[in-house]
Amino acid sequence: MIHSKPELLDFYHFKNEFMKSAIKKCFSGERWVKLFLIDSHHGFKHANQVRLASLKIINNLDKKERKLFLKECKSISGKNSFECGVAVVEIASIFHDCGRFDSRGNIVLEEQKTHNRRGAKRAMEFCEKLGFIHAISYVEDAITSHDFQNYSLTPDGKPPKTLIGKIVQSSDQLGWFHPNSIHRTLKFAKVMQWPFYNSKASFEARLNWKPQTKALDGLTVMLAQLFGPSGPSRFGITYARKKVGSYKEELKRNILKLASKYKVRSRVANIISEYEKHYS
Repeated sequence: MIHSKPELLDFYHFKNEFMKSAIKKCFSGERWVKLFLIDSHHGFKHANQVRLASLKIINNLDKKERKLFLKECKSISGKNSFECGVAVVEIASIFHDCGRFDSRGNIVLEEQKTHNRRGAKRAMEFCEKLGFIHAISYVEDAITSHDFQNYSLTPDGKPPKTLIGKIVQSSDQLGWFHPNSIHRTLKFAKVMQWPFYNSKASFEARLNWKPQTKALDGLTVMLAQLFGPSGPSRFGITYARKKVGSYKEELKRNILKLASKYKVRSRVANIISEYEKHYS
């Protein structure tokens, strides 16, 4: 259980039940909490995966990035500054997608474009109630910018202003490219009532699809994962840009395996070939 006067240091490498308890206590009675904590595609499970990926990124910062990270850590806390800075990354990671759940706990497509602002507001409230005042601006920046890819695909978004924000953004975006990401995407597609494959979806419609908007099918989202941009605007951390390239071939194989399950492998293989020609 969270004690009466928690410190930011308590959230450094926290145990999951500790964080869940803190969230329940802070947002007692709010309906979104229950759904967030049990959801398998954008809830606590995914949030914790992003947290663990963020910790790995911190361990692999280059010399210049680490220097900037330590500077931000010191602005958050003069005591145990590194650990407190890491704790801020962990808190932001956990809250980054909680805004996808509205006040009733539902996921509504029309509200997905603003989920980053809703999530940031909840995370800021969490930090304010616990007295983590110096962490608030970093948490807000990390969450409001975590979905930014580039100004074309995410025109309503802005890139992170801080290194802490870039860590959370890079961690979350790496999850898009991870070979196992298709299973999470498929679950989300079911919630949105999108089929895996829609034979009426044209190549142009798939190619022009933008995140946070209605997709014709789950495959469109998966192809956006496979062929999406992987430059500095989306992956502001050097390690993340190197890592993402190693995911693509296995991600492609997994999409084709899933297509086989739905008995549309040859059609999906042809669509992938069209994408490869377009981006060559």
